[in-house]
Amino acid sequence: GINAIKKAAEILMDVPTARIDEETTCNIGIIHGGTATNIVPDLVEIAMDCRSRNLQKLEALTERIVNAYKEGGRKAGVQVDVEVRPSYKPYELPKDSKCIMLAAKAAEELGLAVDIAATGGGSDSSHFNAYGVPCTVLGTGMTNVHTVEEVLLEKDLYDICEWTLAIVAGNVE
Repeated sequence: GINAIKKAAEILMDVPTARIDEETTCNIGIIHGGTATNIVPDLVEIAMDCRSRNLQKLEALTERIVNAYKEGGRKAGVQVDVEVRPSYKPYELPKDSKCIMLAAKAAEELGLAVDIAATGGGSDSSHFNAYGVPCTVLGTGMTNVHTVEEVLLEKDLYDICEWTLAIVAGNVE
């Protein structure tokens, strides 16, 4: 029979991954297939996560990936079904938005450095913003994020707790 895992591997060679540009990333996170080592797998499932702060770039990347899968399947003579499920809707808050200003003020009162910058990660703030509730991400002080050298100092963990409490305390009306 046709080995679905091998065909998927061939197709994946044409799928862009990693950092696509400064706003966009794409990761193959799960590949699952086969039932036993002595049986040719007839099915493989692949799960990917693509993110961008720019909706047009995300849509273009998604279309490129879907086309790569479909064209690869056509060339390989195998059936390819693609399901796209958006996880995080891109958003951008003005630097003077209320939630950012509250967070910056609380950080300054605690003597913490404030660096207002865009992030590329998926977070709960994406879901709040998608429903019209302005929400920002608070940096935890991690360095070398998503690498084997990722570090979060204990002091930074305490600082993020104090910062969060200061934001809440400063916003009570």
